Amino acid sequence: MRTLLRYILACARSFLVAIFTGAVITVFANTVTLGWELTQEYPMMILMIPLAAVLTVYIFEKAGAAYRKVTSMAIDFMHDGEAVEAGMERPKIEGLHISPLMGVAAFVTAALSHFSGASVGKEGAGVQIGLATGELLYRADRKIFKGTYKSRGDYYLICGASAAFGALFGSPIAGCLFGLTFATPDLIRLNAILPAAVASFAAVWFSSLLGIHVMEIPEFEILPFTWENALAVAIFAIVIGIAARFFILLLEEFKELTEKRFRSVYMRSLVPAVLVMLLLLGIYAATGTNKYAGLSIALLYDAIQGNAALYAFALNALTIFLSISAGFTGGEVVPLLVTGGTFGFTAATLLGLPTPAFSVLGAVGMLSGGTNLPIVCFVLGLELFGYTEPMLLFITAALSYAASGKESIYQHQRQMFYRKFR
Repeated sequence: MRTLLRYILACARSFLVAIFTGAVITVFANTVTLGWELTQEYPMMILMIPLAAVLTVYIFEKAGAAYRKVTSMAIDFMHDGEAVEAGMERPKIEGLHISPLMGVAAFVTAALSHFSGASVGKEGAGVQIGLATGELLYRADRKIFKGTYKSRGDYYLICGASAAFGALFGSPIAGCLFGLTFATPDLIRLNAILPAAVASFAAVWFSSLLGIHVMEIPEFEILPFTWENALAVAIFAIVIGIAARFFILLLEEFKELTEKRFRSVYMRSLVPAVLVMLLLLGIYAATGTNKYAGLSIALLYDAIQGNAALYAFALNALTIFLSISAGFTGGEVVPLLVTGGTFGFTAATLLGLPTPAFSVLGAVGMLSGGTNLPIVCFVLGLELFGYTEPMLLFITAALSYAASGKESIYQHQRQMFYRKFR
């Protein structure tokens, strides 16, 4: 009876996290979409990129450096919970403190990024908003019940991340698995699977009722499973995994370069911001399109429909490197999807392979290699992209992860068994 009561309380808490997170994420996602639509309609909004970069730095300078590290801090909290579950000594982590106001900072700075046209994603800030919401409700729980019904802070964070990721992509199973695994990819927190599932499914349901905008993948022809196709996909997955590794390494190099060149935090941000603005202006002047600005999801849609440019992945990656080096916030998941999709299109075109299927596989493979979350990416391929051939999709997610190395867009991510099996 006591166990049943604990499950009921856990589900009730998860549902509450889902409702709050789903509502805030809906406003956030629609705000980001509005920013992207405005930059497409009024391309000269990209002239605001340097100002937006300076404002972003100013906000984080006033709020504190920790406000940039919400996801990493949450991962450390989850590692702390993992230690408790394993009966180990809890790690002593100095200065570890998540404030609900961090979600506000993530919302505002991501909005600045997208209304100016900086090339960043949305899920990073979205997950931070979910984490901040989970922390806020955890504090309310402790204050109201004063420990009468014991709660766990790491469970609230898992549910917040699950709800946010699921709602942003309209993918409840992927959202659940993301919350359970993004801190430690090779350890699934099965003890939290029910709360995470309730949070993700309820957030997707509630956000859809509120009219959240999610990616709408164009219809495409699935690549059927044959041994010949399996071999081609396997080789491609290894290549895209290596490409994901270089993506992460180059991203870090761009960041380090600005830090070494400029002592002033404002100059570190302003110089790459001006460069990305000039690059986007040059692209617009040469091509008449502003698709490389903001989320740049139109490039992914073009790749799936067979209309992308062969050089799209290179230009898109460059705008991403410069935008993130400038300190813009938002996330790297959508940029990874777009870069992988356009890379897949280019590779398939040059090799005479079906471009729609390899664009989708490229998006999933690049994301798998960049996040170290192959199971999440496999499910996202099924739910978001509607890729109904599971064997080829799984081969892509698994081999791209294996080829990418231990680097990830999520700092402090822990891989417990990496040295044993790689």
